[in-house]
Amino acid sequence: MTKRAHTLVAEIERDALDESAPLASVLRKCIALGGAVDSDQLREWAGRELRGYQGDIETPDYRIVAAGIHVDAVAGPRTIKGQRISPLQLPQVVREQGINEELPLRMGVGELEASLNGDEESHLYLSLPGGADIARMMDHEANQPFQKITAVYWSVSKTSVAGVLDQVRTTLTELVAEIRATVPDEHTDPSRETLGNALTVALHGSPKARVTLTTSQSHGASTIKNADASPDDDDQASFWTRNKVAAFIAGAVAVAAGVATVVRVFFM
Repeated sequence: MTKRAHTLVAEIERDALDESAPLASVLRKCIALGGAVDSDQLREWAGRELRGYQGDIETPDYRIVAAGIHVDAVAGPRTIKGQRISPLQLPQVVREQGINEELPLRMGVGELEASLNGDEESHLYLSLPGGADIARMMDHEANQPFQKITAVYWSVSKTSVAGVLDQVRTTLTELVAEIRATVPDEHTDPSRETLGNALTVALHGSPKARVTLTTSQSHGASTIKNADASPDDDDQASFWTRNKVAAFIAGAVAVAAGVATVVRVFFM
């Protein structure tokens, strides 16, 4: 890899392995690396992790966490705090919007990291979209004049949030590992396709056929090798094919002989 790209990969690796290093800083270096080798895919993923998954952008599965739905209310002289309710107790129009006990954490990693600092609470409390309107609808449906719901919100364990951040850090580590496995020569830049494949492996664990780029020391030319292939693959494939054909012919002859025997016995 060129000096700039090689330095960025080394810094991403170092900071991803350092639990005290802010993830936001590591992701910004991913954007810089994506710019250095013209990888739109890497820049896009890192940018979304930094800014959050906004609008109609689908939230990755690793950012979806379990979250109970709770209400605060006043019922006569009593004040109720943190009472858990079933999603079925929400108004139908709210349920039809897909609001349930699974919550996509769409905010950027900086906000997620900040949410784990400060107070000693074990949970985060996030209001449902249109929480005040939902509370009014629930009061209307309940038709209890002395009851008033004051808040409707999700309760999310901070452990779950820490798990999401850990997934991002692990993805960054796997990304670097795949880059190094694919481009071991520090004088060769990873291509756009190499970074895209490395990110696919890191996010989904489903590598395409890995292609390793090496540089010839005598001529300075790049050589492409399939790291998953054996040098004897062609011979093994032809040997396996020949054996299958021979076995098929032998089996067919045996079956034909057996049929002929049955026919003779049946008609004699």
